[in-house]
Parts: sequence; C-alpha cells; structure tokens
Amino acid sequence: MSRVVIVGGGGTGDATAFALRKRGFDGEIVILSADHDRPYDRPYLSKEFLRGEVDVPKVFLHDEADYANERIELRLEQRVTGGSLRDRRLTMSGSDAVGFDVLVLGLGGTPRRLPQMPSAENVRTLRSLHDSHELRAALRRSSRLLLIGAGFIGAEVAASARQLGKDVLIVEALPVPLQRALGGDVGAAYAQIHRSHGVDLRTGTSVQEWHTNAGQVVAVTLSDGTREEVDLVLVAIGIDPNLELPQALGLPIAGGGVQVNQALGAAQDVYVGGDIAYHDHPVLARSVRVEHWEVAKGQGRGIAASIAGGDTPYTKLPYFWSDQYDISLEYRGHASGDDRAVWRGDRDALKFSVFYLRDSVVEAVLSLNDAKTNEAGGKLIEGRRRVSAAALEDPAIEISELLGAAAS
Repeated sequence: MSRVVIVGGGGTGDATAFALRKRGFDGEIVILSADHDRPYDRPYLSKEFLRGEVDVPKVFLHDEADYANERIELRLEQRVTGGSLRDRRLTMSGSDAVGFDVLVLGLGGTPRRLPQMPSAENVRTLRSLHDSHELRAALRRSSRLLLIGAGFIGAEVAASARQLGKDVLIVEALPVPLQRALGGDVGAAYAQIHRSHGVDLRTGTSVQEWHTNAGQVVAVTLSDGTREEVDLVLVAIGIDPNLELPQALGLPIAGGGVQVNQALGAAQDVYVGGDIAYHDHPVLARSVRVEHWEVAKGQGRGIAASIAGGDTPYTKLPYFWSDQYDISLEYRGHASGDDRAVWRGDRDALKFSVFYLRDSVVEAVLSLNDAKTNEAGGKLIEGRRRVSAAALEDPAIEISELLGAAAS
C-alpha cells in the first residue's frame, strides 16, 4: 500500500489525504481533482461567501503550502476517464495513465437540470467555487431571484439573497419543501420560516414556460397560470451522483451509488465516500447514502482509518447542519418523511426537535435552535432501544433518562 490515489478534491478526498498523514501513513498520496481550485469548504458557497462576508482565502480548506508540507500531491483540472482494478491503473483525459496501490473515490455529483431549461447566461446551478463566484456577481446586478427547488441549497441561497435585500421567488414542485426527507409537518414549518422572511414560496408549482430575450431569461410562466418577471434564476433540484467511473471500474452499484461495506470498501483496496457511497452503516444496520458535506468529510477520515489501520467499521452517524436567517438547523441519523415524527419543544419560538421513529426506534432527529437535544438524540439513535413517543414529547423527561429505558 505504498501509493494512495484519490479521485475527487471535495470533502472526502481532502479529508482522506490529511487524515492519512495524521495516522502516520508514509506512502505516496495523490489527489486527482477535476476542479480548477484546490479543495474548499463547500458550505460557504451558499452562505457567507455568496453574501460577500468572507473572501476566497477563508473558503479554502488548507493553504497551498500545506499540501507540499504534508507530501500530498494535488493535481488540479485532471479528469479520470476510466481504468482497470486488475491492472491498478486509471486512464486520464489528455495525460498519462496513473497507477495506484489503493484507490479512493470521492466523486460527488452533478447538479440536475430541468428538461426544458434554456442555456441562458442568467440561469445557473451551484456546485463549485466558480459557480458561487459567478452567482455572487450576478446577485449584485440583480433585483429578483427565481429559485427552482426548496431543498437545502435553494433555501440557503434564498436566505442569503433576502439578507442582501433581493426579492426571492421559490418554485417548489412538492406540496411542502423537503416533504420526502422531513415529512409534511416539518416541511410546513420550514416553508413558514421563509415566508416570514419575505420569500414568495410557491409550492405544488412548476415552470411551464421560459421567456427569453437577448439570451437572458426575463420571465417564466408557472403552472398556477401566473407570469413572473425575474432577472436571475438558480436551479437547485438536487444532484445526480457521478457514477461513470465506478461503473467503468466494475464496482457494485446500488441505492443510487456505489455499495460499500461497513469500512467504506467497495473492492479490495478500493474505498468510496461522500455523495456516491451507499454505506452499510453498522449502527443503523442498513445501507444509506447521504448527500451532505459533513458526511463526506467524516467518511474521508473513516477511509483513512481503514487504509492505515486495517478495515475499520465507520460508525459515525450521518450529520449535517444548515444556517438560514437566525435559524440553526441540525440533523443526525437517517430517516424518511414517512417515519413517525414526534415533536419536542416550542414550535412557535422555533426552538424544537423532531424525532423520527420506526417501530419505536429513533432513526433520526432534526433540531432547530436546539443543539443540546440534537446531541442527546444522537445517543438515542446509537442505543437502538425502543422508546415511547409520549416520553419523547414530554419536556419534563430528560432525554438522558431514556437511554436505558424501554418503550412502555
């Protein structure tokens, strides 16, 4: 295991490289990144960087010199087109093949586009630092932003745009935002937060027609029959996982990603993390795929542990956070909007947590301005014990009291 090659310069790839050095790995480490920029902290792109509160140096994960100091070879603008696990080689676009002893894939995803979406200069997606640069400049020149999709990226950009004084229209196809992930009640509360901050949020609605002039979208006709004038559009309807390389390498595809074992291994000396990893999670006892930055970074550190110390089950629960306006949202675990949602706290004051139960076992907890409960909820998820909904709802009962209790 003298040479580790990492494909992807996002959270998984960067975290794997630096964690390997911290664990004493002394072999070669090469990061092949298709990006123009060295690895950066993606959450800034829809928040502080977009609003102009921080500039580029703050966004990078490490100084350029750190890669040389840690003997991490960072190759930017490198596209891997295929390869062979048997030959332990990757084929590259426009350069020589790259050999490896251990391969790590942190390939992320590509923003989805709408079928009839025009190729107009003011219609954008947000994934890279370059995208955020362009969107930041476009926001300064714009007055009314149309956001298509009310997921986390769309919501964070909406909050940032409102803080910049822009008019914001969100078009969301679902009856409430994030219904599939968080359920109807939480989605409704989420919608109200944005409406209370002046966002024009249209749910159960889609774009029926695009109106362009001189290469720019100037208006859209919506499915509710209204025509809305806009001068900037951001399409934020999720990503498609980048699976072309894993498929070319013959890796197992499942759950919308690459099937990996508990130690994040997909094949002998091949590890996968981040958006494309369908992880056999040892705590949740099922495979999950999570498209969030904190998960990608954590899995990178888990991959480093497996490479440096022998395959080690990665047990950390999926976790992510999102700041919007004065709301701090945290989520631990993995559930769906179909699981039973049990509320605890003050909905009106926007300080509450929602526990998602499946067969009386807590699978996930979402918290708004309630970090203490979220952390305690994580211990409930890890304990895998049955708990009663009534006890979870009762603020007089401390969550810590439920860690050893069975449901009544």
